[in-house]
Amino acid sequence: MELYHDILKGILDELADSESCSGNGKVKPTRVQLRSNLAYDKLVKYLDELETNKMIIKDPLQITPKGRDFIRDFDRIASFLIEMGIRYFDSSTVVGLRN
Repeated sequence: MELYHDILKGILDELADSESCSGNGKVKPTRVQLRSNLAYDKLVKYLDELETNKMIIKDPLQITPKGRDFIRDFDRIASFLIEMGIRYFDSSTVVGLRN
C-alpha cells in the first residue's frame, strides 16, 4: 500500500512542479521513478496496476479522482495511526492531506 501511495504522491508532486515551472503539466515517468525510489521496470509494473485499478491515466501520466481519494484516505489513516501511537508508519513520510 505504501508503495502505491509513494508512486501516486510522486505523480502528484511532479504535476504540481511541472505546472508551476513550465506550465505544461506533463509528468515524465523517470521523475516519478526518482521520487518513489524504484527500478524503472518495477515502476512500469506498478503503473500498469494503478491504471488497471483506474487510479491513474498513463498517457499523459496523471492521477484520477479515485487515485486522489486513495492518497487522501491513506494520509488520513496514517495520521490516525500515528496519533494513536501505533508505529506502523514512519512519521516523516506522512504529509498533510491533499484534496
